Amino acid sequence: MKHWFSNLKFRYKLLIGMIAITTLALLLIIQLSYFYFYRRNTNEVMKKSELSVEMAGATFTNQFQTLSTATNHLLVRPPFPDMIADITGGNFSGYSKYYSEATDETASFLQNHIQLNNMIICGEDGFLFSPNALGISGSFEKLFTENIWDYPGITVFPTRHNSLFKQGGAIPISYPVFYSPGDRNLTYRDVEGTAKARVIILMDTSQIRSYFHQMSNSYTYCMYLADENGVPLDIIRDNYPDAFDPQLEALVADKENKENLNGTRLAIEDDELVVSTSSVRFCGLTVVHLSKRSSLTGDIKELQSFFLLIWLACTLISVLLALGLSNLLTRNVKLLGSIIGKINNRTYTEKVIFPHSDEISVLGTQLNQMYDTIQLQLQQIKEEEQKKAQAEIQMMSEQINPHFLYNTLECIHFQVLNNHTDTAGGMLESLGRYLRITLSVGQTFISVEKEVEHVASYLKIMNRNSSNGVRFSYHIDPELKSHKIIKAILQPLAENSMKHGFQDTILDTWPVPPQITISITRESEMDSGKGSKNVPMEQIIIEVSDNGKGIDIEKATNIIHEDNQEGKKHFGLRNIYRRLKACYGDRAEISFISIPYLKNSVIITIPYNVIDSK
Repeated sequence: MKHWFSNLKFRYKLLIGMIAITTLALLLIIQLSYFYFYRRNTNEVMKKSELSVEMAGATFTNQFQTLSTATNHLLVRPPFPDMIADITGGNFSGYSKYYSEATDETASFLQNHIQLNNMIICGEDGFLFSPNALGISGSFEKLFTENIWDYPGITVFPTRHNSLFKQGGAIPISYPVFYSPGDRNLTYRDVEGTAKARVIILMDTSQIRSYFHQMSNSYTYCMYLADENGVPLDIIRDNYPDAFDPQLEALVADKENKENLNGTRLAIEDDELVVSTSSVRFCGLTVVHLSKRSSLTGDIKELQSFFLLIWLACTLISVLLALGLSNLLTRNVKLLGSIIGKINNRTYTEKVIFPHSDEISVLGTQLNQMYDTIQLQLQQIKEEEQKKAQAEIQMMSEQINPHFLYNTLECIHFQVLNNHTDTAGGMLESLGRYLRITLSVGQTFISVEKEVEHVASYLKIMNRNSSNGVRFSYHIDPELKSHKIIKAILQPLAENSMKHGFQDTILDTWPVPPQITISITRESEMDSGKGSKNVPMEQIIIEVSDNGKGIDIEKATNIIHEDNQEGKKHFGLRNIYRRLKACYGDRAEISFISIPYLKNSVIITIPYNVIDSK
């Protein structure tokens, strides 16, 4: 293949190259677009679905709790306590006197709660009361295929359909009830030795589905209520078969991970479900939102079709351009090939004139000039190569810096001997400023501005042997410039950046400009005092940052907190920590942030105290 391509004519190579570049570029754009739009759609769906399920969870929590409260208020009003007592006691003699009053109360209850279809009070011995009792009694067994008496707690059953319900069916909520006339206490449980009674309210499924439809978005596959076992309550398998997948039901029913399901992906056949959930604080219910990967990528496939059309158009244009360019370029290239052939055969006696100024014409003119002087150029090339070889033999001198002060004084001495008085004076001034603070005996505290000046003087001295050196910048809140802090806490940190952050590195060849930055700001934090209210406390945040090789945070933390051999090697950092603790107490802290070659910070936090000059 390679041999075949190498032997092709220039015009065909150009044609294949342009088609290949066009194809690869569009494939890359398609792939990047796919990932971009898929990620964008996924993030959009996740945000909307999380918000939807949270709102739905809160809404249904409130709705179910309100219904339970209203049901409780209904059941404690006559004639329901006596009716429940008769059911659980096996005494049905008063049924007829209860019916009319109970029907009126139930009708009023259903009118006040439009989300309910009906209400049923029944006993395990066959007693049944409902405003639509005649219709319900004939199909009660078909309506409740489950044995409702096997559920001793408040239970929500899946939706079911009946001719008496509104369109969309109803979701039964079963309350076990027992009433003791002696202590007038209504409880929601079964009592051993008595007949069982149930109060069942039937919620309109269509209203729940309508609410979920409003909360859904264009990427929603399904949004529904699930019971504590993960079984959908308000939908049926025929409409949403994937929602009844056993893996999904087990995932939703997992109580330990129920709060961490948002964004969970579940593979189903040839697709993938994206799951978001929110708990409903009633009977272990859960609001579930499902999206499918295929819906997230639907518009991307349309985009891919668009790119395919673009690729076809670009390919056609590439073919036409390649043919035109090849004819234009190869004309002079062929002429150059003819000239070179004559030069090789030593038959190039009559020079060809190139009247244009394009690159190939310039190349032809230079080829003519080269032909006249080729022997002289060969000799000159040999001489230049010898000089270059001799220059490459020289070695760079090794710089030795055994001691900071000694090296600085030696450098100043050198500048003086060479009459570089301005440079020497500047270095002496920087050294003087540095030593003025370092050797300021008796002064424990200095102004923030002087402390930063100390670092600047140190870095000016350290940068003397580099044309670029380490850049230095700082920011101080204006009200902190004259504020006094403990001295000599910043220069050791800058020295650590020089020694460790930029160690074994030629600063002039650093991939990005080496930088040390100091930021000193003031901020407030809430501190709990002896009273009941939090008291705002002022503190100073000092951050020394560099873009060096990074900080081993675990090692640095051990150095300042533990007495070990490693801490003795890094006495500067530990010394700073100990002096801060001695001066400011427990409110002084040192922390670290490290993003190698971007930002590595040592952050000092001290209280904002007004310090008198010492």
